[in-house]
Amino acid sequence: MPRNTTHSPPSRGRRFSAAVATTALVGGSLLLAPAATAAVAPGETPNDLGLTGADVMTHLTELSEISESFAAEGYRAWNSPGYEAAAEYAEEVLEATGAFTVTRDEFDVPYSEFGEASLTVEGTTYEGSHFDTSEGVDGDYTDILALPAADAAGLRLGCATTDYAAVPVGAIVLVQRGDCTFQAKIENATAAGAGAVFVYNNARPEAEGTTPQDQLTNVSAGPRNEDNSPAATLPQASGDALVALVTAAPAGDPVEGTAVIEKEFLVGKTFNIIADSVAGDPDDTLVVGAHLDGVAEGPGVNDNGSGSAAILALAEKIAASEVPNDKRIRLALWGAEEIGLLGSTAYVDELVAEDPAELARISAYLNYDMIGSENFTVGVYDANESSSEAPVEIPEGSIEIEKVYTDYFDAITQPWIDTEYSGRSDYQAFIDNGIPSGGLFSGADDIKTEEQVAQFGGTAGVFMDRNYHTENDTLENVSRASVDIFAPAIGHAAYVLAWDAVAPTPTPTPTPTAEPTATPSPTAEPTATAAPTAAPSASATAVPAPGGKGSGGSLARTGSDVEGSPLPLIGAGMLAFGLVVAAGTAIARRRTQQ
Repeated sequence: MPRNTTHSPPSRGRRFSAAVATTALVGGSLLLAPAATAAVAPGETPNDLGLTGADVMTHLTELSEISESFAAEGYRAWNSPGYEAAAEYAEEVLEATGAFTVTRDEFDVPYSEFGEASLTVEGTTYEGSHFDTSEGVDGDYTDILALPAADAAGLRLGCATTDYAAVPVGAIVLVQRGDCTFQAKIENATAAGAGAVFVYNNARPEAEGTTPQDQLTNVSAGPRNEDNSPAATLPQASGDALVALVTAAPAGDPVEGTAVIEKEFLVGKTFNIIADSVAGDPDDTLVVGAHLDGVAEGPGVNDNGSGSAAILALAEKIAASEVPNDKRIRLALWGAEEIGLLGSTAYVDELVAEDPAELARISAYLNYDMIGSENFTVGVYDANESSSEAPVEIPEGSIEIEKVYTDYFDAITQPWIDTEYSGRSDYQAFIDNGIPSGGLFSGADDIKTEEQVAQFGGTAGVFMDRNYHTENDTLENVSRASVDIFAPAIGHAAYVLAWDAVAPTPTPTPTPTAEPTATPSPTAEPTATAAPTAAPSASATAVPAPGGKGSGGSLARTGSDVEGSPLPLIGAGMLAFGLVVAAGTAIARRRTQQ
């Protein structure tokens, strides 16, 4: 999981046409289909396809061994031999099920190779670090140092263009981290004519374990903009020392510095792995995804070997199901997520440009990015914004997906919390194009609270994953208790959305459900969920369960199953309209290419 999103959003025109087609086709199919089931009936054991933490750990162990064996070559980074080896293993597992058609989806990756990043002032060289997509300096650059205006607290955050009113054109600007994005700081300094920009770290929470001398690394400055001023980062101690020099300098005798920001922009290639189920309606697709790549700084066993292992274990359970899935299930292992969500974005962008009708066939996307954090919480993407306002636009239907998870956890008395619907992972491209999305998250660089310790155990006042993006993200530091909780929930969500959601018209003789399993009692300590069921049942009930924290509306309340309802006719019209829009988009593109 990256700290920031770096991809560029699709053009407004592409997003609009895709959204229209998606809304019409998906909306029409939802109205025509039998009612979906998000709720779990009181006393009913949720169907989880039999997916267990042990199933996930089998594949996670293999991915861990692969990553560790390539420690000297960047572990499982997007362009490393470790990523290729992990991909080959995943393809073998998926193909061995016999239930999926497996392909590689190749895409271009803009990337940078970094050289020196430093600022030399009065004979002292202050070593810095690079933003991933900021511009570099062609040779050394020397000019005076300048600061944005200080706010009431004395901070020089540079979050408004007016903060740079006194900055001379060509100056090397020192800006403090905080409040707004790095991208905004660089763009504001660029607008003032800065010759170079150095963002220095602010005082960090004690829980981060960051000293004033530590570099601000692995950060994004947004999409590349060649018109922006060159930029790099500095530790807090360096920034504080330089600001003190500038503020102490006599009027008319400014401090001068020399910036070195060496960077080369290149284009490489990598790939996603896409596996389409043989069973299921190809006109109605559930996509379930996780990123397979990791960072070069560590083996990435939790981030995101854990989510990838869950996808592989889910594939085996789908293949083993006695009742075939009604919807087509597309499993995706994304590449280059850690450098800007590039794999999932390239995949969706290609559908937008080349096959909008296929994009419109995707009725939902489920994302699993980190499910084994050592100081975990059980987080559900907060689509109904009951805990926090989302910084992204949430597609209609996402609340119902959230309820699939929360109803499940409520049914087995498993505590859970909302986690911000942030777009910080591979669901971003899907929600950009109006596709209902949801997912689960065990936590990364958020501080665990005392209340969360009471719910899930662990340690308060520190990160939910203290090994995030480090060499300590190993198999030994994955929480087995967390994986045991998340695995059946992943199986259950797939069952609800690919079996239950399009259940066939009931026959006169109902099919018996699988034997229920025992329900665990509430506990403050991390525990596994109830034992999984063996296979999905052929029928489902739509009995609302008591709403839990963050619960949304029920997918069953579409009205399409009500006698005399006009919604099936409306749905047919929406489907027809969507097909026309999708076809028109494709024709227009072909004419443009010709």
